[in-house]
Amino acid sequence: MAGIRGAPVAGRRRGARALTHPRLSIDALSSINWSFDQDLALWRELAVPYAGLLISKIADDLPGKMARLRDAGMRPSTVVTGSFDLAWPDTWDENRALLKAIIDAVADAGGETAYMTPGRTTGATWREVLELFANAAAPSVAYARDRGVRLAFEPSPRTDASFVNTLRDAVDVAERTGLGLIVDFGNCWMERDLAELLQRAAPHIALVQICDVVIGGPGRPSPGGRVHLGDGELPIKRLMAEVLATGYQGPFDLEVLGPVIEAEGYEKAIRRGVRLASDFLTEAGA
Repeated sequence: MAGIRGAPVAGRRRGARALTHPRLSIDALSSINWSFDQDLALWRELAVPYAGLLISKIADDLPGKMARLRDAGMRPSTVVTGSFDLAWPDTWDENRALLKAIIDAVADAGGETAYMTPGRTTGATWREVLELFANAAAPSVAYARDRGVRLAFEPSPRTDASFVNTLRDAVDVAERTGLGLIVDFGNCWMERDLAELLQRAAPHIALVQICDVVIGGPGRPSPGGRVHLGDGELPIKRLMAEVLATGYQGPFDLEVLGPVIEAEGYEKAIRRGVRLASDFLTEAGA
């Protein structure tokens, strides 16, 4: 897929090109309760070049909805799917079949990545669970590589979704499994020595997700709540500089969700998010 990152996108409305950054992706999680049709209509109007898709919104017609995205002048930055149930190996083939369909759809649409969360612990030692995950994912990693797609995973502080809870541990998992890494500002901003950690993660980074976060305090939304860039308390300029210093050349996926976004309303929030994120990426020299 060399040569397609950041390329001009066909089908944009006149004047929209200057407003929407060519490396910006909008994640469908930012409008979690909307349908794919609602997402696509707004993304098309805003001339978004990339979209992060949720399998729950496209599984009923995966090839058809991917074709509609492509016809609208967009490419998938990623497709987010579920976890392996690491305690039940008999279910792994079903997961692999779904991953194969997703990988094929992403490849056919000229996309970049597909990703999952690793799955919750089985109660075994961390290293033993890692070996289970490596065995579960191995056929899908190989298939994605053959199709030119980066299959990746996202570390998450949510223990119900992932036994990999830090970016530091995620690098070990990437080195063992061959999976790419999803780096999410909202999940890793607090990690120790983040600049050095990102340099170590650099060969494995498949996608960077951006947002701001409320750390918390009197009169503020719940600690950890995601908000638009500049509305929270993260050192986002420093975080962005540290990401860019790794040499990352892919899309930046805006993933903002939660009570603040729900209260604002999806359309208003996404329009504002596209403007803020595009300005931020331009100023950062993305």
